[in-house]
Amino acid sequence: MISTNRKEKCLIMCLTPLQMIISRKIIESNPDKDFDLVAITLIDNIKYRNYYKKLKKLCKNSLYYISEKGFIGFLHFVKELKLKEINSDYKCIYLASIDSRYFQYIISKNNLANIYTFDDGIANIISNDVYYSNDAPVIWKKIIWRFIGIKYYIKDIRDKSLLHYTIYDDIPNIIEKTQLIKLYENDELIPIIINRIVNIYVGQPLEEISDIFTTEYISNILQKLNIDFYYPHPRENTIPLGDFEIIESDLIFEDYIIRYLQKNPDIKVRVYSFISSAILNICSLNRIEVNYIYDKELYYKYKEFYDIVNSKFNIDLVKI
Repeated sequence: MISTNRKEKCLIMCLTPLQMIISRKIIESNPDKDFDLVAITLIDNIKYRNYYKKLKKLCKNSLYYISEKGFIGFLHFVKELKLKEINSDYKCIYLASIDSRYFQYIISKNNLANIYTFDDGIANIISNDVYYSNDAPVIWKKIIWRFIGIKYYIKDIRDKSLLHYTIYDDIPNIIEKTQLIKLYENDELIPIIINRIVNIYVGQPLEEISDIFTTEYISNILQKLNIDFYYPHPRENTIPLGDFEIIESDLIFEDYIIRYLQKNPDIKVRVYSFISSAILNICSLNRIEVNYIYDKELYYKYKEFYDIVNSKFNIDLVKI
């Protein structure tokens, strides 16, 4: 006799490697569902493809799309969805980037699907960030998007979300009902004895924030902090000079540091950065000490972020 117990057809959508790691946890916790995958990248690189290849193995059907600008790019995306037969008839949809027009289009085409959201880093816990906005376009643009097929925006998706998966325990999020997901298990990182402490700096494209952050400016700070290793950000144009080793890896920082600690069970790591969400994601791990660097201008611009990481996560702030 043929079984009639069919798994629910679901779709999970990602924009970043961190979202793919969280997606893997979600898929593994829902063995009664079949998942398709849509992964969109703004910057096509080995690191992104590495995480996509791992995640697609858990999915029935998948699309890897390199984002193109403008209306023509959006039409190319719609065409790719049709070619991959990823478009409609999903019982549930999972996503983090609720501001993405690509994802808003898919949800609009699946208006009966149950919606579940998950974290995209610190944007989910900063109340003045885009995910908390009612970012509907002006009327004439809304008419155009409606003609194309988009009728759900940020607030609509928040309202539709039945549950939000989060990596931040007991922290308010974009919807009230949350479920904690642990990215990494802590037990295996318990040390026998600490023999050495190393300092790692996680880079960022700080020149996009202010002209103050020249390579000379950053170099002076890293020297004062006695940085041993520098983990670059993909969008950093230049790396400051200094007496430290550049880390080259096809892993995102969260995965890299886990493997580093596993290989070096007698080492404790001090991690420094300015406003990187990556170091927030590993702050609860054994043998990790996280520190956020700031100056007057940064604190003024990102006051809520610094206040939250200090008060809610008990992370030290290093003033320069």
